[in-house]
Amino acid sequence: MGDACRVLRAHCRGRRDGAGDVDRRDGRRASPPAAGRHAIECAHTASGLIEDCTLPADSSEGDDPLPSKRSADASLATVRSPQSGDESDDPPHTTPASTNRLVRWLGSIPTFQSLIEVPAFRWYLVAVSGNTAAMQMQNVARGLLTYQLTGSYAALGFVELANTFPRLLFALTGGVVADRTNRRLIVQIGQATNAVIVAIIAGLLFMEALRFEHLVIAAVLQAVANSFALPARQAMIPDVVGLTFLNNAFALNVSLMSTLRLGAPALAGVLVAVVGASWVFALMAGLFTFAVLMLFRVPPTPKTERPVALDGVEAPLRRPVTDILDALRYIWRNPMVRMVLIVDMFLGMLTFPYQRLLPGFVTDMMSSSDSEAAVRTGVLLAITAAGGIAGSLVVASRPNRHRGLFVIGSVVLFGVALFAFSLSTVFLVSCGIVVFLGAGQAIRQALNNIIIQSNVDNDFRGRVSSIMLFEDGIESLGIFFIALLASARGPQFALATTAVLMLGIAATMWLLMPSYRRLQ
Repeated sequence: MGDACRVLRAHCRGRRDGAGDVDRRDGRRASPPAAGRHAIECAHTASGLIEDCTLPADSSEGDDPLPSKRSADASLATVRSPQSGDESDDPPHTTPASTNRLVRWLGSIPTFQSLIEVPAFRWYLVAVSGNTAAMQMQNVARGLLTYQLTGSYAALGFVELANTFPRLLFALTGGVVADRTNRRLIVQIGQATNAVIVAIIAGLLFMEALRFEHLVIAAVLQAVANSFALPARQAMIPDVVGLTFLNNAFALNVSLMSTLRLGAPALAGVLVAVVGASWVFALMAGLFTFAVLMLFRVPPTPKTERPVALDGVEAPLRRPVTDILDALRYIWRNPMVRMVLIVDMFLGMLTFPYQRLLPGFVTDMMSSSDSEAAVRTGVLLAITAAGGIAGSLVVASRPNRHRGLFVIGSVVLFGVALFAFSLSTVFLVSCGIVVFLGAGQAIRQALNNIIIQSNVDNDFRGRVSSIMLFEDGIESLGIFFIALLASARGPQFALATTAVLMLGIAATMWLLMPSYRRLQ
């Protein structure tokens, strides 16, 4: 599109940072005039007015010396008319009044600001929904299959361990790749790999040839793929929305994942009980494929051939290990990011075991058959996600203040709820408790991601995200050791011990880490 179109976009968005950034936010790249009609969505943030404008492309470059300017003028008149009262004889492709009212209403709600203002972010979330739904279904189906095949808590921990070591080995390299290449492409390759792996598992289940070893191998291969895909996906959010909407976008991203945790695990549990795990894995293959296709609607992120070094100067192309060391030094010199990453690692080691041990806990402590355990596990995870939705929407709606205090409060909430859950053997009582588990976990994850990404330079985002994934691998070691403790002393003792450790960390953050309390 021409300069006039870019000026129109900048006008409609009320921005001063140039048309190039607006093009990126709007989910489109500047291109020469082409046949057809180019629809753009304009946002006037000062008044909360959202209008759909249409710019006709040049039908013939020789017919009119200023076709782009005239198209821009007509569209500007369309946008201004609700404010100025000017009427157009035939406004081109104006949005129906009912649609405008809906968009204006959504735009007036701070919770959905990034979703309304940045069309590309909407497609990003659609793609993430397919990937996250598949992963959440897999967590239930794989855990149920593992426990049904082995009857061992240690086996549950071993599968998680198989999913851990590849992340420890490749996560940092994945961050370097994310900072050097097209992040969207990396995510798509990772999702396509996951689709192939779960399709193979589905085939083995249909042939009744699946063994425990196959689940371990699949966990290893998926961990390798995710070591590259997850840092790139996390680093894509600032690329898509910019810093202005970063807080809101991360909170909505967590809210979406919590929403999918509400339905996907329950659906997986019911499907395993009704039609069998084979169809669940086939459905997951379709969801991963859907995610790959939807990401084509998100503009590719810029390719960085030469990562920026610590001094801010473009560095020559170097070995990946040098870039990794640069990222580690960068984090060490940033006290806020360093502190949040270290604390989050220890907290993650204690929050994730609950979900991985849940299939065995439901079977043993609630006296459930295999089919009952499948349904009850899915329901408990779904209710946990409902609490997560509530917690993440609180983060999306609140102002950017007192983040440190909210994180500490969320840790206390999770610890108290986990201790209560460890003592409960009644399904309905447990359903009420897990709401608070979900809220505490979602608030902590959303706020820590916001704190880190808003304090990291763009040239280091991929590598810092990979270090967060590396921490996830270390956190999975916690799942393995808690699973061993559950095998030796029982799941109730293991979860109660985890809860006490969580409360101890919260007390340490409050008493000995004043800088964390003051995080804004």
